[in-house]
Amino acid sequence: MNTRNVWVIAMAGLISYNCSTGPEQRLIAVGGIHLVERQTPCKLARVEPEGAVKDLEWGDALALEAKSEGVAEITCGSEKIVLKIIAPARLEIKLVRDGKPTGITVNERFKAQALLYDREGRELEVGKSTNFDWATSGVLEVADDRSSGEFGFSDTAFGMRGFRAVKPGKGSIIARLSDLQGELMIEANP
Repeated sequence: MNTRNVWVIAMAGLISYNCSTGPEQRLIAVGGIHLVERQTPCKLARVEPEGAVKDLEWGDALALEAKSEGVAEITCGSEKIVLKIIAPARLEIKLVRDGKPTGITVNERFKAQALLYDREGRELEVGKSTNFDWATSGVLEVADDRSSGEFGFSDTAFGMRGFRAVKPGKGSIIARLSDLQGELMIEANP
C-alpha cells in the first residue's frame, strides 16, 4: 500500500467520523429531576425498563425524574437523545470559583457543588433538582442567595449550595445523597 492510498483511507475515515449523526448521549444520575430543553418540544419516546424515569409533565420543558437504572430515548423534533440512567457510586464536592479551599475569607459568600460519578469514574449529570442533604461543621454556615428566587432560579439547582465562613479556622462542607457522602475541607482566613 502506497502513501497516497493510506492518506485517502485516513481522510475518508476522518470525514466519516465527523459526519456521523448518531443521537446525543447523556449520563444522568438516579435520584434527580433532569430537564431536556430544546427549540422544538421534546417527548419521552422509550424507556427500558419501564418506570426507570417518570415524565413529570411540566409544560415548558420535558422534566424527567430518574427513578432507577435504565435507558430512555427522547425525541425533540427530528433530534434523538439517549439518556443512560445510572446509579451514582461516588460523590465529591468542589468549589464553584477559582481558587483553593484555603483561600476563603470570613463573611465571603461562595458556592460549592456536589458531583456524582458512576462505578467507572464517569461524571453523571446531577439534575436541576436533586435532594442532597447538606451540612457544615466548624466555621461555616449555609448562605443561600434568596434573591435568585426572584428570577426563577433555585439556590440548590444542579447540586450547588451557597456557604460562608463566620469566623477564621477550619471547617467542612458535607453533602449526602442516599448512602453516598462527600466532604470538602475549608480553611477560612480573617
